[in-house]
Order: sequence, then structure tokens, then C-alpha cells
Amino acid sequence: MRKIFTIAEINELWKEGIKTGEIIHRTDSVETLTKYQHPLLQGESRKIRLRPGLSLSICDFESQYNVGIKVQHNALTPLILAFWMSGQCRVLTETVKDDYYYEKVGKNYLFFVPGTAEIDEHIPGNRRVRIKILVDPSIIRTYSAGQINSLPRELQPFIEGKNLPLFHRTVGAITPAMQVALQQILNCPYQGFIKKIYLDSKALELMTLQFAQLVENDKRNCSFSCLQPNDINQIYKAKDILLEHLDNPPSLQDLARQVGINENKLKRGFRQVFGTTAFGYLQAYRMERAKQLLAERLMSVAGVARAVGYTSQSRFGDAFKRHFGITPKSYQTSLNS
Repeated sequence: MRKIFTIAEINELWKEGIKTGEIIHRTDSVETLTKYQHPLLQGESRKIRLRPGLSLSICDFESQYNVGIKVQHNALTPLILAFWMSGQCRVLTETVKDDYYYEKVGKNYLFFVPGTAEIDEHIPGNRRVRIKILVDPSIIRTYSAGQINSLPRELQPFIEGKNLPLFHRTVGAITPAMQVALQQILNCPYQGFIKKIYLDSKALELMTLQFAQLVENDKRNCSFSCLQPNDINQIYKAKDILLEHLDNPPSLQDLARQVGINENKLKRGFRQVFGTTAFGYLQAYRMERAKQLLAERLMSVAGVARAVGYTSQSRFGDAFKRHFGITPKSYQTSLNS
């Protein structure tokens, strides 16, 4: 049975938790930190104020109970970019979507939901690590300098700033470049005003990467019709062949021959269907699979390297660090913290 808590009930639990010390809340001129050792929630959340109109929200927590929290977004709720690094949640946002939907690990999202009511469900044992960038619409107008056609279609109404539409969009997979920036935020090496400058730059970098992904998605959607249904089937077949041969993938020429389309069409089609090259897709899959195997702790780092197609442990370590911003061994260690 799932219990749905209203914001009033959460406020009462908050006050009680502060009194008992199960919730510790402190704030300074830059950051607000909340730590939870409460029966409903364990972990922490941070909100970091950057330049005016731009802030970061970082959460890392889990619940022991199957609960939902109902919140009411106010009319000034900004544009939100969300990047899920662990876990998932089931969400219902009234007036934006007709039914519950999921936000999941490995995906990034863009949404604008001021004035809406939302139910956010917590699943027992589901550790949620999520970074959100909160952006006031004025920042979009400042950076766009009126160049409306260069913006992703969801952001174009923000130029005029009138009758802004509510929306929630799944942008796509977290890319390797996004993953590096996200890890750098979580492992920021600086303090004080240097930390603020550093995190401001990383927030803008992630905005750049997500908006570029949106623009690329728009282009791909426009050109997707150039591929015939049979071509798309062959491209998916090519993807399956790559994943079946992690240790010794075929060349692009061999891959095209195996699925019966020419090499140029395979190249173009892979970008249109998956948003990356054939071997970019293979590399991203290798890294995600390696991360999963490391978390399971059933293999040594060398064993994981071999399982995802690396004969050299050092080359695997370099590739993993480029992809995630952390070494395989450090990643395993971080799971204990």
C-alpha cells in the first residue's frame, strides 16, 4: 500500500524531524544542505545558488517505505534540466501528462511545470542520485540574443516570454560528455567562491550539451523519414551484431555487408536512429555494461575489462575515466560511501 503525503503533512514531519535531529538543515550565502536520517528518507539534498536565475539541486537519498509526496509547484518554478545518475521515480504531473510516467537512470529530461501539482513516488531501496539545473527563462533570452531559430523548439517560446507552454520531455541518454560534467559536479575539488565559479561553468556546460542534443533530435526527427522501414530494421540488426561481439566487433564495412546495406547508409542511419556513430554506440554500451558489472562486484576490474572487450586493463581504466570522470576502482569504492 502506497501512502501519499501532502505538502502540509511533509511540513509537519519536517518540523518534527528538525526537533529530533533526524533532519539536519543548514544554509549559507551559497549552499543549502539538508541531511536526512528520518524513517521516511535517508541521505542528503543540496541546493547551490550560482549566478542570478541559475542554481543546482543535487539529491542522493533513498526511502525504506513505499510513499508518494504530493507537491504544488508555484507560478515562479523555473525551467528544469534533470540528469538521473542512479535509481528512478514514478511521477504524475497534473495538466502536463495524463498518466504516471518514469524518470530513469541514464536519461536526461527537460521540463517546465509552474503552477502544477505533482506526485513523486519513492520506492523502497531505490537510491536516487539526480542533478537538476534550475534556469530562469530570462537566462534563455539573454543567451539567445533573439536568435529564435537556433533554439530547440521547446525553448523558442521563451524568447518572447508570453504564454509559455507547460511540458515534460525526455531528451535522451546521458552522453559521455554529460557524464564527465556530472561527475565533476559531484566531485568538485574547490571551496568558496572558486567552487561557485566552477559549478556555474559546469551548469552552463550541461545546458549546452542538453540543448545541442535537443537540436540534434529535432534534425533527426526531420530527416528520419529518409530511411525506409527495411533500412531501419537493418540498422537495428547491425546494432545487435555489435553488441554480440563486444570483444571483437566487425569493421564498418563488414557490418554493412552482414546486414545488407551500403556503408554510407549504415553510417547515416546509425546517426539518425541512435544519435551517434556505430562505434560510439558500442563504446557507450561497453562503459555502461562495465559500470553495471563493477557495481555487482562479482568480477575483478581486470575481469570486467575482459568482459567488455578490453585486453588491456590500463586501456579500459583510461576509457572508463574518460567516460565517467572516475577510475573503475574509485567507482567501486564510491559505492561503499
